[in-house]
Amino acid sequence: MAGALDGLLVIDFGQYVAGPLLAQIMADHGAEVIRIDPPGGPRWTSDSNAILQRGKQSVVLDLQTEADRALAQQLVQRADVVVENFRPGVMDRLGLGPEEAIAQNDQLVYCSLPGFASDDPRAAVAAHEMVVSAAAGLYPPRNFEPEGEPVVNTLPLASVFAAMIGANSVVAALIARETTGTGQRVEVSLYDAAFEITRFYGDRTTAVPRYPSYFMLGGSYDPPTADHYQCADDRWVHLSWLEGRQFEDFARYVGTYDEWNARGLFGIPTARFWADLSLKPVVRKLLEPIFLTRTASEWESLLNPECDLTECCTTQEWLLYDQQARALDTAVTVADPVLGATHQVGHAVTMDATPPRVASPRQQLDEGRERALEIVGQPSAPRAALHARPLEGALDGVTVLDTCQLLAGPTAGRILAEYGADVIHISHPGGRASLEYHRTTNAGKSTISLDLKAPGGLDTFWTLVDRADVLSTNFSDSVAKRLGVDESSVRQHRPDIVYSRLSAHGPRGPRADYRGHEQVGQTVTGMQIRYGQGHEHPVMQPFAINDVGAGHATALGVLLALFHRKRTGQGQWVGSSLTQVAALYQTPYMIEHRRRVWNDPGGIDFRGANATQHVYRGNDGWFALASTHFEEGLSALSRVEGLDDLDISSDDLVAELSERFGSQPRSVWVKRLLEEGIGAHECCSITEAMDDPWARAHGLSRDVTFLEGDDGRVVGPPPRLTATPMRPGKPASPLGSDTERILHASGVPARATERAGSL
Repeated sequence: MAGALDGLLVIDFGQYVAGPLLAQIMADHGAEVIRIDPPGGPRWTSDSNAILQRGKQSVVLDLQTEADRALAQQLVQRADVVVENFRPGVMDRLGLGPEEAIAQNDQLVYCSLPGFASDDPRAAVAAHEMVVSAAAGLYPPRNFEPEGEPVVNTLPLASVFAAMIGANSVVAALIARETTGTGQRVEVSLYDAAFEITRFYGDRTTAVPRYPSYFMLGGSYDPPTADHYQCADDRWVHLSWLEGRQFEDFARYVGTYDEWNARGLFGIPTARFWADLSLKPVVRKLLEPIFLTRTASEWESLLNPECDLTECCTTQEWLLYDQQARALDTAVTVADPVLGATHQVGHAVTMDATPPRVASPRQQLDEGRERALEIVGQPSAPRAALHARPLEGALDGVTVLDTCQLLAGPTAGRILAEYGADVIHISHPGGRASLEYHRTTNAGKSTISLDLKAPGGLDTFWTLVDRADVLSTNFSDSVAKRLGVDESSVRQHRPDIVYSRLSAHGPRGPRADYRGHEQVGQTVTGMQIRYGQGHEHPVMQPFAINDVGAGHATALGVLLALFHRKRTGQGQWVGSSLTQVAALYQTPYMIEHRRRVWNDPGGIDFRGANATQHVYRGNDGWFALASTHFEEGLSALSRVEGLDDLDISSDDLVAELSERFGSQPRSVWVKRLLEEGIGAHECCSITEAMDDPWARAHGLSRDVTFLEGDDGRVVGPPPRLTATPMRPGKPASPLGSDTERILHASGVPARATERAGSL
């Protein structure tokens, strides 16, 4: 089957992670990708290039020479998409910048993924992943101690999020091009993208700020029903019992229901499990000896799908043995020309009509030159627009019904609304959505209450479906069938609809029916064991990255399906899961081959890979120092004022530097390091990032007033699209407040509305 982007030509100038990953995603979804390699190959020498460069044609070009620049320009003139992630201004100096490229090819979508945005005062900074992460608040100290040491995350979260958001934005721009006939520039900086990672904790939607309590390692902050337990084989499971019903189901299974019920342990509100610290030792004391009676895999197999828990596995185990990963092609086997047979991360999106696939292994350097010359030798043919009319947003005219609850599912709808879709969020009149999460995930949407089980409820729902382009869900297949809103039933009413489902583990495979929350995606893919290196048990990542990321991946599936439908008229089923996205985040490490040595860095005590990629403390706080190449970094350090007499050959250079840096304020050192071209930035908290004047001036951090009258601050959309700019969502209305207006506009009689239990 052809991919959703079949027939498109992408020119990939990207290096390191963000740019190459975006282009690789497009290649997996059917685009033809020409990667421009510098002489000698990619600037980053890594096994992960087998992942990042797969499915692409390689052409070696020295862009400092006139002849090679001319060939690159000819390729750009025939391209649908250009991807680059250099510092702002680099491509302009080469004659390949966005303005010049779009002037030569007005149908081009030109995507830039710089470290800091082109109009950010920090645009010229050497924006290594560490530098951006420090600036955006991605390195919080353990337990959020005010003077604590920052924990350096070895996952390139800012780069991966920029790639995902960039992919969404490029496909949205391609959808818009089908209507307007013209392309546009897209910019997603890594710094801006990082705000999506911290969104649930940066948003201030209630009087009490949220913090990721599962990063608190003191032992008293996690509820006992969302915690780790050791099993008979010394391996760990992580519970995901946030609703309370799983605790009761477990008690019935192990025969302790009557005893625990008599002690008053059931029916306790979820909020009390989080807030009442006295409950934790009581419940843990009951659960610990029970889990020690069986192995971790036995507990996972026996208790699911009723009780949400999963075994904590390593990345290597996930790549080699996980049947769920193979069933979804989230782990794939690829014969790489350099490494031989590899097992590597596959796809974060599932689609039934246009499934992603690995078209080919990465090529040897310059193996695609003949194909590149063939492309530039062909005359460029004009592309006719379907309807040449202007758009305000890329998804103007698209209607989305969003039935999702909690975090991940509603995030997908929020993203589609920011691209211009009319999103109607449907909640049950007795729903349990909390105010704080509703205000974060449902901004920019209309909101109605509808009881599908009440008389007339389904009739009202079908009236809305008849006018919809997308139905976004996150309930299980069994629940959808029980309610009568499964895909086949919905398609009888709207045959060309895009039916989207976000889940914990994906639509097929042995864990397809398992439910769960943020925790489960992190357990099975090795993420928790990676982050917990050196700790007594696996450790959660400090942010709800799977919830946010799965929302973005699901939105990508919807956008790809809408683009395919725009060209063919065909709808399809799409989806993503917490597990699929958790694998994508670990891209640099998600590869197994016969020479692979599993000694990846990580852990909650990790502060840096070497002396030139490390966090250090000035006499008033922490900052990150990051040089891409070690030897170049050492040479640059020797030129920094105050370090010019440093013995860079010292066996403990980190200690030497730590002593020097402790003598001056961090701002002094950051300034001196930047003057020598070394990437550096103060380590900021989430609050400091949200207060950053540039972020506030550019709408990345927005002050809002909610309809109820209280003030707040929320993250604005990171992408910048020049022709169809993002639409910052209006503050979320109270649940159900648009019911009468929406149903009246849809032609639903008032009496039918009352019967449906929607008011």
